[in-house]
Parts: sequence; C-alpha cells; structure tokens
Amino acid sequence: MDTLELWNLIFRTTVAFFVLLLLIRLIGRKQISQLTFFDYITGITIGSIAGVVAIDTAIPLLAGMIPLVVWFFWIMVINILTLKSVPARKFIDGAPIMVIYDGKILEKNLGLKYYNINDLLMELREIGIFDPSEVQVAIAEPDGKLSALKKSHYQPLTVKDMNLPPAPQAASWFAGKELIIDGKVMEDNLTTFGIQRDWLNQQLQSQGITSTSEVLLATITPQGTLYLDKKKDPLPINLKA
Repeated sequence: MDTLELWNLIFRTTVAFFVLLLLIRLIGRKQISQLTFFDYITGITIGSIAGVVAIDTAIPLLAGMIPLVVWFFWIMVINILTLKSVPARKFIDGAPIMVIYDGKILEKNLGLKYYNINDLLMELREIGIFDPSEVQVAIAEPDGKLSALKKSHYQPLTVKDMNLPPAPQAASWFAGKELIIDGKVMEDNLTTFGIQRDWLNQQLQSQGITSTSEVLLATITPQGTLYLDKKKDPLPINLKA
C-alpha cells in the first residue's frame, strides 16, 4: 500500500466514522435492554454499510454515503410513524403479550411469542421467580424480556403494609446525582441542585478528606446525606477476588 492509498483509507474511515456518529445521534438512543429486534438489525446494517464504505476503496466515497443516508431516512420515517400511530407501533415493534395469568401458563400466547416452557421458566428464574404459581400476571415484552407481578401474598412487605412511618425523602428529587467523579467536582450539578461548595468541603473534611482528588465517587442519598467512596479504601489483608 502506497502513501496515497493509506491517506485515502484514513480519510474514508474518518468520514464514515463521523457520518455514522451524526446519524446515530439524530436517530436517538435506547438502552441495550430496550432494543427491539428491528432496532438491533438496523444498528448492525448501518454499521456494516459504514464499514464497507470505509474499507472498500473501489466504491466512491459519495456513492458509499448515499446508502447510509437513505437507510437513515427510512429509519426516521419508521420512528415518526411508530411515534404517531399505535397500529404501526404494534406492527413494527411488536406488542406485549400476557403469558401467565393467576398462576396459569397461557400456552397459546406463548406460541405467539415463539416461547417454549423452558424459555419461560428461564426468564422467570432470571427475575427471581422459581414457581409459576406465585405469579399473578406475567407479560412478554416486545424486546423479549419478561415482566411479572407476583400474587399479593408472595410480595415482600413494604413500609405501608407494616403501618410504619416512611423514611425521610428530603433529597429524593436529586438523589443519586453525582457531585464528584474520579476526583473532579461536578460544578454543573452543584449549581443545578443548589448545593454549596462549602457544604461539600465540610462533608469531606468531616470524613478526613483534605482534597477532592482522594474521592472516587460522591453522590447524594435519598435521605440527604453524602455517600463517599475513596480511591484508596483500606481492604482486609486476606481479601480475595
């Protein structure tokens, strides 16, 4: 490979990378667990087209970009269609189907999702249910996951069930928000949630921390206290992985 071909390959790969990044940002994002089969296949196809465009120098760069843009166009059409039309959403993404009701397995509905009994039992075990008779309702979701609601007498007790006063939730509206990550203070989060830097420093000092560089993670708990994890935590000598 001569120098010109090398630079051409680098240029094509760079263009394909940023075009793909732009298209993915425009399409939107979902968590992996939320991807439908259509989303999964679409992602693979777009990536494959970009890969071919980047590597196959026999294909003109502009001609290689056209399939990406056309594919993106139809994805956006489908996204808008599924957003506006419930029938289209059910046809393209699929619809949830009840597979257990009142402890009874609905065999016909299992067939609609191409589930067999072993698949169903495995999905139940993955969410901590080993006895189908404990289930009031179980629904096979469009992404293939199983959602289940146990019968009332199999559900764990809650504070409400025991007539106990709930724990204070003064800071629940920003609970879990990061204040320090890997030694760096998240100034935007401090400003957004009205947290004073002096208060944060006092909390650090009360735990013997003199610099934020010592902190791996700091977040607010639902009770309004500060959770801290140091970069160098003391560990038992005999601790084994």
